[in-house]
Amino acid sequence: METFEETIHDLSWNELLAQIGVILARDAKSLETNVGYYKKLFNDNNADKGQLNKLFEKLQLDKLRYAYFSELYFRLDESRYKFILMSLENSMQQAIRIQNKQPKDWVATVRFEEGEIKVYFMPLNYF
Repeated sequence: METFEETIHDLSWNELLAQIGVILARDAKSLETNVGYYKKLFNDNNADKGQLNKLFEKLQLDKLRYAYFSELYFRLDESRYKFILMSLENSMQQAIRIQNKQPKDWVATVRFEEGEIKVYFMPLNYF
């Protein structure tokens, strides 16, 4: 059985993307099952038309939501963005270890220097 972390703020970027991937796979399977059920009801002559319309509208919304979230997931998983976000996360963790406190406000700069992506993190003030 799959287990999901309830404290998602403790997950690293890779762990978070892995959890999202598992959830999207489960949603895809659920959507496929629900579409099969709809088709079965659609071919049944005794099916309630109101219920069939509600189910169709729900399936359309579920399909659209799945398409948006899966597209967002695949775009975020693209290596350049993933590298930038992981570098930012590492820079923040390093600043927290050095200062021994969480920054309240901070600035991050992403630059393309000498053919490489560089991420700079600067805490502005602390709690």
